[in-house]
Amino acid sequence: MNMKSLLNMQTLRRIIQSVFLLWFVFLFLSTIGRSDPQGNMTPMSRAPVDFFLRIDPLIGATAMLAARKIITISLLYALPIVVLTIVFGRFFCGWICPLGAILDAADHAFWRKRRKVLPDMRYKKLKYYVLIAVAVTALFSAQIAYLFDPISLLTRAFTFAFIGPAQMALAALGGLPVVGDRLQFLSANRFMPESQLFFRMNLVAFLILAGIVAANAFSRRFWCRNLCPLGALLGLLSKFSMMRRIVSGGCADCALCARECKMAAILENPMEYDAPECIYCYNCTRSCQPLVTVIRPGFSSEGYTADYDLNRRRVLQSAALGLVWVAAAKTHVSAKRSRDSEIKTSSPQLIRPPGAMEEEEFLATCTRCSQCMKVCPTNGLQPALLEAGLEGIWTPILIPQIGECTQKCNLCQAVCPTQAIQPFTVKEKDYLFIGMAIIDRSSCWVWNSDKPCLVCDEVCAYNAVYWKKVDGVSRPFVNDHKCTGCGICEQHCPIQPQSAIRAFSFGDRRHWTRETQKRFRDQAVELGEERPKQAGT
Repeated sequence: MNMKSLLNMQTLRRIIQSVFLLWFVFLFLSTIGRSDPQGNMTPMSRAPVDFFLRIDPLIGATAMLAARKIITISLLYALPIVVLTIVFGRFFCGWICPLGAILDAADHAFWRKRRKVLPDMRYKKLKYYVLIAVAVTALFSAQIAYLFDPISLLTRAFTFAFIGPAQMALAALGGLPVVGDRLQFLSANRFMPESQLFFRMNLVAFLILAGIVAANAFSRRFWCRNLCPLGALLGLLSKFSMMRRIVSGGCADCALCARECKMAAILENPMEYDAPECIYCYNCTRSCQPLVTVIRPGFSSEGYTADYDLNRRRVLQSAALGLVWVAAAKTHVSAKRSRDSEIKTSSPQLIRPPGAMEEEEFLATCTRCSQCMKVCPTNGLQPALLEAGLEGIWTPILIPQIGECTQKCNLCQAVCPTQAIQPFTVKEKDYLFIGMAIIDRSSCWVWNSDKPCLVCDEVCAYNAVYWKKVDGVSRPFVNDHKCTGCGICEQHCPIQPQSAIRAFSFGDRRHWTRETQKRFRDQAVELGEERPKQAGT
């Protein structure tokens, strides 16, 4: 192997890294649904838009551990990464990870002239303690992996903090007016939703990502070196890797390789390196004289170290912190079950997407990646604040006041990487009960003023609003056997800002099987609808 081939390896890594970053962006932008001629929402791309989330071993492992079951789709996609890491080392971080590529690009753009000093190695074991805390919380089904996993974190930041502003910017550049909430300039753009997106906690998501990038000012890949639990997991798996960094006797002990190392993997003796920290970026081969440092398959132990010497006290402290989160989350009032011991006591606004697992299993399996929120055509799916308690932060909830769960759409189940939202068809939505609408008679025009209004009845996609005479006047009622809680009536009610008919979570029947829900729907009692032939009759 000559110097030219070594340089080519570094160039090849950069090309592959860039390709994967572009692939990540393309898949992210492909998370768009379009209406077919029949009005059904269909995904824009046939590619698995959640590909990076599927191949993430940390997401798969914590979701399966927390849910106490095998998630086939996560296993099939993440297992090859695990096997390749065991054989070839921690290549994922240097060659595939999109967050790593962004950090490298930011380092090149903003800190290119950084003073060349030996890297600070004091905190590089911290990520293993973070991994321990994450594992403990997953063990007790109160996981926090979503706070630290780089793929979930990056997807969430892109969704909440970038897609909305990008829409506005493109609309402004197009110079075309916005009609209602529909962006005329973007309606023909295959990579942007047709309606302007708004998200809660968008600033928080942006600041987290900005903080990770800004930490590069302290050292290259500060996040990857010191905090990333996925990197720690891959480091553990790479202990027996067959890839070796080999330094010949021509080493001048100049320590240039240590200064160039992105991950502080090269030790005080430049002929030695910490293998679990190495991401095989080939920077060290470039800084040396030709062929002094090479990276190649082998089983030589010369210069190879795997330093997992964790402090026992720190390990216990990490596990204790994980248990503190478990205790706080599991004893929060939202974890309390109602008298029937089937439905948890929670916010009446806690409306989950159709197909969502029963609440406890949903919280354990959901990765908070935001894919379902981005793909929602009405923008109604939003990140939870405290509606689901501490455990449910950033999980998807439906806010009908922003947008309803449209009848002919099942896109959210198509992009869920762990199937926390179970697969379902559009036809099945007729009996997937996520809530129930209630009419507030004190504010409804028909009930409190005898004024004519048919809006909730006209827009209901499930024919759940029926009429019967009360005191000689036709009044609207909601059939709980037909109402699924989609919220379209709340979205279109003319009483604003708080609608006279609102969807609440107490119609949620996820704890029933789909067969039971279907039977419940089929048993809908026809209560003699008396639809007025004209307003006021």
